[in-house]
Amino acid sequence: MSSKWIQSKNLSKWISILFLIFCMSYGKSISYESNIENLQLDKDSLKQINQNEKTSKMNTIHTFLTFQDGNAENAMNFYLELFKDSKVIDVKRWGAGGPVEEGKIMHASFQLNGSLFMCSDSPPIHEWGFTPAVSNFVNCESEVELERLYNALSENGKVMMPLNNYGFSKKFGFVEDRFSVSWQLNLE
Repeated sequence: MSSKWIQSKNLSKWISILFLIFCMSYGKSISYESNIENLQLDKDSLKQINQNEKTSKMNTIHTFLTFQDGNAENAMNFYLELFKDSKVIDVKRWGAGGPVEEGKIMHASFQLNGSLFMCSDSPPIHEWGFTPAVSNFVNCESEVELERLYNALSENGKVMMPLNNYGFSKKFGFVEDRFSVSWQLNLE
């Protein structure tokens, strides 16, 4: 259940209680049926709000990074330091006796520049890894930001296209970071 729904539900109860107290204090009476009807309308309205929230969450697309080397937390923390408006939303960890080392990330959600990312330390080792064919594209606000991100992300990584004007923007760079995640950095 979302916290907004719970807050709305509690608010609805308090409004109903206050309304009853108000009516009683002024000698007015309201029928039990009328109160039930109002509560049912509030409940139906809150159900619709909750359903709308679920639908909007179900139709969103987010980047999910699957790490096979136990580096999910290191990568997440590295990205959180690099990008503004970033925060950890939720972290679930593997317990003792799990398929990976205790404390490794089972599932984490985090935000970078307002975009939701998710990651995990994968228990099975797959035949595939990250590929530059799928990358994170970042439109930078300034050349200073572009160069800062380029330098940090390419350190101990791989430069696939050095910073330059390739004719489609002022400046562009394409790097694979130390965790093998690819980034396209752009300045319009």
